[in-house]
Amino acid sequence: MSLILMDKTNFMEIKKVLIASFSQTGSTLKVGEEIAQGLQSSGCEVGFHLINGKPLLNTDDFDIIGIGTPVYAFRPPYHVMDFVNGLPDLKGKSFFVFVLHGTHPGNTGNVIRKCLRKKHGRDVGYLRSHGPDYFVGYLKRGYLFSPDAPTKFEYESAYRFGRLVVRRFESDIHETERYDFFTSLVYAIERFNLSRIGTKLLYTKMFKADDKCDGCEICIKKCPTHNMVMGIDKRPVWNNNCLLCATCELKCPRDAITSVYDWGLFAPFLNYNIRKAIEKKIPYVKVRHSGGKTVKE
Repeated sequence: MSLILMDKTNFMEIKKVLIASFSQTGSTLKVGEEIAQGLQSSGCEVGFHLINGKPLLNTDDFDIIGIGTPVYAFRPPYHVMDFVNGLPDLKGKSFFVFVLHGTHPGNTGNVIRKCLRKKHGRDVGYLRSHGPDYFVGYLKRGYLFSPDAPTKFEYESAYRFGRLVVRRFESDIHETERYDFFTSLVYAIERFNLSRIGTKLLYTKMFKADDKCDGCEICIKKCPTHNMVMGIDKRPVWNNNCLLCATCELKCPRDAITSVYDWGLFAPFLNYNIRKAIEKKIPYVKVRHSGGKTVKE
């Protein structure tokens, strides 16, 4: 649907855009806001929806749908895909996708774009940006990748991207950004090992809080899917809606929480990821993570 504002001298069509995004640290939301600035400068009205487990009730009121997300384990977060899969048939409605990654985007953008195309959406743009990689598996090994991202250039690119989306929407041109290249076999194995069914049946049960836990509930408050509750022993209990983001472990001020990422089984994969990121010259700083805080060395 488009709003028509009229005066005595001209007609101006106002395109309505919805940006639905998940942003755990705020970086994805900031990039979405820059895209919105570009859209608004081209005559669009922009609204935001936070992906937090609640479905989008109605898409009919919008001309363009934007989906934004960080990358988790070289794939979209589970609840983001629940949201995308839950969208109705787009019936030719335009969409764009933007993702933030610390080291490698994996197949995140590809999966979301293909899903929306299967819903008969028209792809009018895809944007990748870097974001600070606060993944506990890397931080505990002393690496913070993309520490200063998104950069000023990436924010400016997001603004220009918003304007580009409008030009594509208004034209008959169907060319857009290419799909990302296939990820390496090692990344694909990691993605498979961290599958949703494995998370529900096994990995979520591997989160533990030891005797250092003082019941502060910070982990419960920080969990993006509200997957945790306080147990009768005043220690957190994990349910089956885990994203494997390990924010609980990352934010624990007592270093009381351990997860699947602390298993020796995953050490070779994490070391491989770090080595490959350094080889690709992904910016990083050496850090020390302790007491829920990451400090540059």
